[in-house]
This record gives sequence, structure tokens and C-alpha cells, in this order.
Amino acid sequence: MKTYEFKAIGIVHNPFETTEDYRKIKEKLSLIEVFDDYSDALLGIEENDYLDIVYYFHKSEEKFQTDTPTSPDVLRGVFASRSPKRPNLVGVCTVKLLERKGNVLHVQGLDAINGTPVLDIKNCDTSMFAYEYDNNPVHQGKLKTSPRIDIRNEIHSWRTESLMIKAAQMHGHFCPGLAMGIMAATYAMNKLEAESDGMEDLLAITETNNCFSDGVQFVTGCTFGNNALIFKDLGKTAFTLTKRDGKGIRVSSKNESRQVVREAFTDHQNLYKKVVDEQNHSPELVAAYRKSALDRAFGTLTLKFEKLFDIKYVDVKVPEYAKVHDSVICSVCNESIMKTRALKKQKDEYRCLECDGSEFKLLDGNGIRVCKP
Repeated sequence: MKTYEFKAIGIVHNPFETTEDYRKIKEKLSLIEVFDDYSDALLGIEENDYLDIVYYFHKSEEKFQTDTPTSPDVLRGVFASRSPKRPNLVGVCTVKLLERKGNVLHVQGLDAINGTPVLDIKNCDTSMFAYEYDNNPVHQGKLKTSPRIDIRNEIHSWRTESLMIKAAQMHGHFCPGLAMGIMAATYAMNKLEAESDGMEDLLAITETNNCFSDGVQFVTGCTFGNNALIFKDLGKTAFTLTKRDGKGIRVSSKNESRQVVREAFTDHQNLYKKVVDEQNHSPELVAAYRKSALDRAFGTLTLKFEKLFDIKYVDVKVPEYAKVHDSVICSVCNESIMKTRALKKQKDEYRCLECDGSEFKLLDGNGIRVCKP
């Protein structure tokens, strides 16, 4: 039979010399020292909350046996247990990463004793759990009748961290701007006891087109696509939530909110200066900067709401429900266009604004502007 050779990439340090009570080991702090030859492989590991540790049962004198008692009255095959009496003396354990100091990882939840050789370290793969949850037929049936039920429950429970994780799947990254949008929208939704079904009965009026607005769109369910998001190009970190009765609530960031965030996360400001201002892109510094940015984004959610925002109840002039417009065909590009955006050239002949060379409005990162093709 072919044999395989493994090399230790690190070693475990903790006060435990035996596995008599592995539960106590898991409760205490363990240090995983990664050897210098492999320290570069730790780049970015701080961004993971949980890790899978693969290690070797170096003190085990137990011989492999096919079954093992998992409790006084239960006998199971070793492959259905976590017994160390295995054909290969390899253990795997999921741990919480508390801190990294150089090439030493501070972890909790490890069930390996002092001196245990570490064979490998991986970030956790939860994709199968996520797939099974998302494809649970009972839950899928619920989502088909109420697609925002999970979001609605999280709004009512003020679970802003869960909302932020989901919103970032649309937004693409975590940042204080997204966090503030999540906070503002969650507050307004709860205060108005609002629900969104995408039918324009709930409207969000945003005054900026930056990260803040993506948090607002996700939490409120008001988007450009369902005609429930209104954009006022004012460049203010603010939005108004209103129902059809025009009784709304406006949430706006305080003048000092940016300073409040800065002062709460001074480590990030120091790293920002080194990495961005001074362009020091050493791998260790960049990794620390990215971790601090993540901590700052989620940490923003924990700041006191009243230090970041002003609240005002307002009367809103609510627009009519969006009309459904006919479509026509451009005589040049032969593409279908909304009739209200088409130029009539002759009887039954239309052109789109681009083919006609006419001015049209464009929304980009700089706001709304008029441009030509």
C-alpha cells in the first residue's frame, strides 16, 4: 500500500498535556505557532473569524479499531466519531480566530494538546450548509410567497449585522457608508412599522448615490427597478421613508458623524495613513489594513445611533404610481424603446435619443448630468 509523508507547518501551545477532558481544552485559549518557512502563508488570515485546523495525534498509542464507544451505551464506527483511534492519526477541528500576532494565532475551540504538530490550516467552507438552508423546500415555499420574510424578520429584530452581510452581496464590500445606510433604513422601517412588497406603496427618497443608498435599497426594498426609489441629487447622506399617506421620516447624518467614526477606529486611521497616504504596501501592513477596515465597517453598526443621525418627521409630496408606457421601435438601431423616451421623426417612425444624437440624462458616480452620444 502506498504511503504518504506529511510535514508539520506549526505547533500547538497550551497548558494541557493529556486529552482526559477535551472539553476544557476547547474552552481555553490555545496558541498555534506557524513555523517561519510557512509564515507568508498567513497573509490575510485575520479576515477569517473561523478556521479549520488539521493536526497529528503525536502522543496517541492507541491502535486503529473499527468501532469505538461514544458514550457508555453507544458504540459507533470510528468514521462516525471523533475518536483518535483512527487508521491515520489525523484530527480536524474548527476554531475561532481571536487574534494574530506575527506568526502566532490565538484561537479558541481547539481540542489538541500542548506540542501537537499542525499539518494544515484552512478557512471554513460553509457552502454546503448555505446551499441546504437556501434550498430547504419548506423555506423556499415560504420565500416564494413572501420573498423578503428573512429580511423583514431581521429588520424587526434589529439584526443589522445580518442585514449588512446580505446587503454586501449586492454592494460588493463592507464599509461604514453601507453600515450607515443599514442603520438609517432599519430605524426608519421600524419607526414607521413599514413593509415593502415592491408595489410602490412604500417609497424611499435618497439624496445621495453612494454606499449609503445601497444599504437603504436593500433594507427598505425600494429600488429603481420597482419604481419605489426616488433620487434627489443633493449629495447629502440622507433619505426619507414614506408611505402613500405622505407621512414620512427623514434620517440624515450629523455633520460630525464622519469624525465620530474616525475617532472610534483610530487603528484604522493609522493604517490608512501608512497604506494609502504613504503607499506602504507591505503584505503584512495591507493585510492589517484590510482587517481593520472590516472591523470598522461592522463596528460602525455598534455606534450610538443618535451620535450619527438626526431624525425629522416630514410631510412628503408623494408622486403618482408609475405609469406603464407603450414601446416603439427605433428606425435606426431597430431596438425597442419606451415611447416617452423616443423622438417621433415622421408618421410611425421613431428614433431613440442615442441614434438621433440628442441629449439625454446620465446617472453615474458624479450624479445626474446631461450628455450626448
